[in-house]
Amino acid sequence: MSAVADARDVAEVLRHEIELKLRIPADRIDAVRAAVRGKQGSTRTHLVASYLDTDAFDLAAAGMGWRLRREGRRWVQTLKATPRNGDGLQREEDNVAVKGPGTPTPDPARHLGTPAGDRLAALLQKTGRTPSERFRTDIWRVARTVRVPGGTVELAFDQGTIVAGERTIDVNELEIELKSGQARAVIGAAGHWARRHGLWLDTVTKAHRGVLLSTGGAELPVRKAPPAELQPSMSIDAAIREMTRVCLVQILGNTSAVAAGLGGHEHVHQARVGIRKLRTILAEFGPMSESVDPTWRRELAEIFSVLGEARDREVVLAGWLTELEKQGSPKVALPTPTIDHTGDMLRGIDFTILMLELLQYAHGEPDPAAEGAPKLRRIVAERLKELRQKSAKQADVFRSLDLEDQHEVRKELKRLRYVAELSASLYDRKQVDRYVRALEPAQDALGSLNDLSVATELFEALAAVDPNAWFAVGWLRSRQDATVKACVKPLRAARKAPRYWDR
Repeated sequence: MSAVADARDVAEVLRHEIELKLRIPADRIDAVRAAVRGKQGSTRTHLVASYLDTDAFDLAAAGMGWRLRREGRRWVQTLKATPRNGDGLQREEDNVAVKGPGTPTPDPARHLGTPAGDRLAALLQKTGRTPSERFRTDIWRVARTVRVPGGTVELAFDQGTIVAGERTIDVNELEIELKSGQARAVIGAAGHWARRHGLWLDTVTKAHRGVLLSTGGAELPVRKAPPAELQPSMSIDAAIREMTRVCLVQILGNTSAVAAGLGGHEHVHQARVGIRKLRTILAEFGPMSESVDPTWRRELAEIFSVLGEARDREVVLAGWLTELEKQGSPKVALPTPTIDHTGDMLRGIDFTILMLELLQYAHGEPDPAAEGAPKLRRIVAERLKELRQKSAKQADVFRSLDLEDQHEVRKELKRLRYVAELSASLYDRKQVDRYVRALEPAQDALGSLNDLSVATELFEALAAVDPNAWFAVGWLRSRQDATVKACVKPLRAARKAPRYWDR
């Protein structure tokens, strides 16, 4: 460790910041500010920060945010890092109070000796690039510390701007940070404020928005689920909580982007994938834990359906147009895009409360009653075996099944893949990856069949108002038999994939 780091005046040592952020509708800004201020005990502070990164935004790409901020009369240098499998609730944070006359110079050495600081140093050494200011924030913060069930939290109402060159965007948000106690204190407080003022859960940070503003980007990166970290000694309830948590990484990372107007169709698709994974986990393992609320599956299914309508109308339909035009199809007027309506749902109170309930479960203490259940690997192996049998036995009769049963085979294969992926840490990873790859051709073929069926149904609906759509309906129907036949061979190949869970 350098002498600078040894001698540093640490305001707060490295810790895992436990915090949730809620966005505030324009018509509730004054009410939220007044409620946070309260009758006594609040503070008002002017926060002016310079956010630093390389010209290639290496820190942002690595999930780090580095800033130098004037907080009233003092200066604080802060490094934040999102854990590899972070779900928006926890971040690594290192705050260092910087003393001296005038505006201090940013120095990465102040963070040396902390995991995030050492990562920053290694990154800068590897790239050879020097960070400099990329954007600034100018925020007035009203804050108050309150006791809530489960601990003590700080409520921070932030209002101001993010500035990058000539471009600016407004900030109106409520941050709720744990000061003492358990994570449930933050989640419970977030639920209270969301219900009271119609706020919505948002994992898009000021740093995320500042990077987009600096680069002129229109969309945040798409988020996929990290691996679940399961241990054979875990109870089934503990395992469900961990698998739920990593699904929420994928769901919230993409729904927050769409809700903020910073996401597109791929974000919607990946949010659906995360929801489908979570529904699978709750269906296959949820009944084994009394802590799992059975209504979550139904509520997730409703959200999944709305997101599916947006994708189907704007991606599936449009995806066929080029080929249809080659076949001589007349022009067909597609429906008005619905991504904005999807955003309305994701900003709604019902979605926010459901996500908070799932976060509460994911970060809660495992149910002691589940400790006496059979060993985790045995439970998972039984589910994998049953899911494989359901899909494998249909390969030889697939062409004779009706459309609904064919789609059920597709769903069973997806469930098999998701359980395999989310439980991979219990087995040899290479064997799991090899098995999942063996399923992919069948999934692709079944996905093509599903898209064909969805497109046919949608064009049939369009034909009721636009007769030009009947050409598309006829052409799509003519492809049905060949598309069904193309599923059989990959389904048989998937059936032969080595079953790693029996070893």
